[in-house]
Amino acid sequence: MIEKTYHSTFDPTAGIATDYALIAGGVAATLIALTYLILI
Repeated sequence: MIEKTYHSTFDPTAGIATDYALIAGGVAATLIALTYLILI
């Protein structure tokens, strides 16, 4: 069996928030790139 060990300071909600931040950043970068390509 594989057991995941987390540090005492690990917070699952912080991990989820980080995932959402990365997704939002990726979406924003995609929109910026699309508008850049359209305007140029």
